[in-house]
Amino acid sequence: MGLRISLILIAALLGRAYAQDAASLYRQGVDRQRQGDLAGAAELYKKSLELDGGNIAARSNRGAALAGLGRYDEAVPEYQQALKNAPAQVRPMLQRNLALAWYKSGRMEEAAALLLALHEAQPDNRETILLAADCLLQLGEPVKALALLEPLAPEATDLTKDKALAYVLGTAYLKAGRTAEAQRVLDPLLKDETSPEGRYALGVAMFTSGDYPSAVKAFERAIQLDPKLPRIQSYYGQALIFTGDPDAAQAAFAKQLEADPNDYEANYQSGLIYAKRNQRAEAEARLRRAAILRPKSAGAHLALAQALIANSKWAEARKELESTIRDWPEFGAAHAHLAEVYAKAGLKADAARENSLGLKYAAKAAQQPGLQNGVLAPRIRLDNVEITGPEKGKATVLVFGSYSCPNFRKAAPALNELSQTLAKQVSFLQVYIREAHSTEQWQSTVNERENVQLAPASSAGQKQEYAMMCQRKLHLRFPSVVDTLDDAAEKSYQAWPSRVYVLTANGHVKYSSGLTEEDFDRKAFEAAVRSVLRK
Repeated sequence: MGLRISLILIAALLGRAYAQDAASLYRQGVDRQRQGDLAGAAELYKKSLELDGGNIAARSNRGAALAGLGRYDEAVPEYQQALKNAPAQVRPMLQRNLALAWYKSGRMEEAAALLLALHEAQPDNRETILLAADCLLQLGEPVKALALLEPLAPEATDLTKDKALAYVLGTAYLKAGRTAEAQRVLDPLLKDETSPEGRYALGVAMFTSGDYPSAVKAFERAIQLDPKLPRIQSYYGQALIFTGDPDAAQAAFAKQLEADPNDYEANYQSGLIYAKRNQRAEAEARLRRAAILRPKSAGAHLALAQALIANSKWAEARKELESTIRDWPEFGAAHAHLAEVYAKAGLKADAARENSLGLKYAAKAAQQPGLQNGVLAPRIRLDNVEITGPEKGKATVLVFGSYSCPNFRKAAPALNELSQTLAKQVSFLQVYIREAHSTEQWQSTVNERENVQLAPASSAGQKQEYAMMCQRKLHLRFPSVVDTLDDAAEKSYQAWPSRVYVLTANGHVKYSSGLTEEDFDRKAFEAAVRSVLRK
């Protein structure tokens, strides 16, 4: 009995010592945090919590210190743990901190859900409304964002003194397709050419309307005025991609990720560019982050799976694809890639099933640009040449493009090489179409760097001159014909700004692809050509 009492006393004394140590470490952490030493404070709070895991203040303060260091992913579980036993009076504060950590870590779905719950409880909190609306805009839900924002700014409200609200509200109107309201809200910003928010808003308006060259110019000016605008480099990079400048886009994405490693579009688009350039480790890292940031993005998960396959991480790719198909059972491309993974593992029956499902759901998918596989290509004569069959009995590769198209220029060496390798079996023919980036319309940043400046062709003769110059400068080793001034071939083949087709000997479409770096896959193109030759 005496021994038992002694053990109880020892345990009690030890517990008291531990409690005193935990409290001391906590107080030291508070002092360090007040002095601005967030890393030291976070470590002291951690040691305190190892001794007393129930200290809500230590848990919350550690979350705040980690967030202050930009370590938002580590801050999130601290706030979540603190919330489990937090008293009612401190829960809103902890929830706001958790929502901010979600927001800063790029997890917009989680942030939006929590911010909307906070808004319901405290409907007059302006900061909560703006943050929730921004989350919804990033998630592609402008109508829901407007439901939050419009009560803050009735029509009579002067928004010239509230640029932040004007920008977010105007952007929401733009993305919802309500251009008149967008113009009303954004006009004061747009008229001030020295306003970075105004140039940014103008860029978003141009981007939303599809005028990417103008968007590039507006974003460039906004960056000059204020390079720290949120997500400006991400938008700029996306606009550059659409104008055929993936190199400059990649540089913009790098700057965005330096400022904010959790920008979804910068991670995703940068990952796609890395993947196309066979920079496999970089592609996987970017796409893995994108899939974490947007757990409900089928495209991000598929792109990650493709990167894992490229890196021969078959087991991980299988897990990713099986999970993707559970969430999106009619995602044809995911089934097709899973078939590849199963085939690699020797699971023939599973591979056959997934391949069949891939074909089934691909057929149900939305139609892609260009003529669809299997259709009979339009029979058009240009320069007295029947373009669907310039040489009877041969398959045909039709390459539509113009010299001012950076994507066409970049793809030319590969097409040139293949035209020589397959010359005896396949007819290659370029169809020169209207300029993709003329000086009067869609001038490209690539063209500005490379001094490619062509006005729209004003006559058939001028268009012929452009085609001859293109042949000469790109050293094309296959013949060219010139489309008419009314763009008959280009429109019939849905080929602007550049496109390649593989046609069977009897004139049916076997393969179609744009020539952007993202779209054009040399291996898929070669496979399509060789599949035609085997028949």
